[in-house]
Amino acid sequence: LTRRIVQRARSRPKANQPAMVEVLAAIGLGAKELFAYNRESYKFDQDQRLERELLRMEMQVKRFELFREDVRDLVELTVGRMDVYHLVGALFLEFCVSFFCEGRVQANAP
Repeated sequence: LTRRIVQRARSRPKANQPAMVEVLAAIGLGAKELFAYNRESYKFDQDQRLERELLRMEMQVKRFELFREDVRDLVELTVGRMDVYHLVGALFLEFCVSFFCEGRVQANAP
């Protein structure tokens, strides 16, 4: 379309040149308006998309922190139980060793 207008402007006499300049200016203004159409909404949508992605990433980080905390709690629970099992096992072992080595438990033994 613009190529035709430029060809017509070259082929016409010089008297219509100001009119052609006005037509080209109108086309340029129309192109600018077409480019600027809905640009503000596009920028707003892009900002919203960026905020949504950042919020999604933050939520994922928090989610995996919760997973890590759950694993940490389970490991801590297991270690706590093992401490009790070690204490009971050590007392049982002491009882068995003292029983088999000495043959009887002394009355004044702790």
